[in-house]
Amino acid sequence: MEHHHSEQHAHTNKGNYWLGATLVASFLIIVGYLLWHNWPTLMLSTIKWQREINGQLSDLLYDAKENPAAIYSLAGLSFLYGVFHSLGPGHGKMIVTTYLATNPAKVKASLIMTVISAFLQALVAIVLVSVLLVFFNSSMREINSAADRFITLSFVAMLLLGVIVAYRALKQSWQLYKQKTHKHHHSHSHSHSHSHSHSSDCGCGHKHFADADSINQATNMREYIAIIASIGIRPCTGAILALLFANMVDMYWLGVVSALLMAVGTALTTSTIATMTLSGKKLVTKYLAYSDHQHSFAPLIFKLFGGLLLIGLGLLLLNSQSYGMSPVL
Repeated sequence: MEHHHSEQHAHTNKGNYWLGATLVASFLIIVGYLLWHNWPTLMLSTIKWQREINGQLSDLLYDAKENPAAIYSLAGLSFLYGVFHSLGPGHGKMIVTTYLATNPAKVKASLIMTVISAFLQALVAIVLVSVLLVFFNSSMREINSAADRFITLSFVAMLLLGVIVAYRALKQSWQLYKQKTHKHHHSHSHSHSHSHSHSSDCGCGHKHFADADSINQATNMREYIAIIASIGIRPCTGAILALLFANMVDMYWLGVVSALLMAVGTALTTSTIATMTLSGKKLVTKYLAYSDHQHSFAPLIFKLFGGLLLIGLGLLLLNSQSYGMSPVL
């Protein structure tokens, strides 16, 4: 009787799980469609808004030369630029939220990732502009085209990250499928007194794949580095402009300070978004009351979905760049 009850409970849970999974998938598909549809409008309004802020940044840099008090306003505006810039539809947030929503990740790891990525964007901008100005005496146009090349690289890296994630999800699904058929065969050769609930190490002689945290840690580390690279390799456009304006008024150090403050603003926003993504995900799994370890294929399906989404977004960004739109994401 008790066995029948627990089977019924598991069946209800399974039903709940798939209902939730379908809802989440539908939501993601709708969001994806809306993004695709409204992309040009989003891009144009972002560009317009950024031009206004860039104008204010250049004005403040000119003022700072005559009036040191303007430095504080510049610092504040740089920080706000970082905050608002990362609230717009940015490729960094797309990578972080897509990855975190569809892959197993811890809060601490995701916070470290977002902070390092934000500062790497500022450092890439500082190094790029400094090297081009000091060693090559480059013009503004040359610096912009060099930045564009880095931006293209970051979109390619995003695409590759998607491929890695999708490939890994398929590989794990295949291993899990093999393991399940083996387990099915294995349990039939045992007498029926053998318990069917397998834990990560159930004493039946083989380690169960879905629970292999050690494997996950190694692959996660590689994925985290790929994420940091695909976000951070893309120089912060605001930082590049601040550095160029600062160089014009012979106050290059102010440009560097401005770039770093932008990174602080960006890090703050993206890490908040990352935490919200993870807590939202926790709520969903809690509501479904069905843990990853019990249910093996579902998290892998989400992981595959996340990989495919990143590939799609990478292609979308590479396309919108070829339209000659200024990639100020």
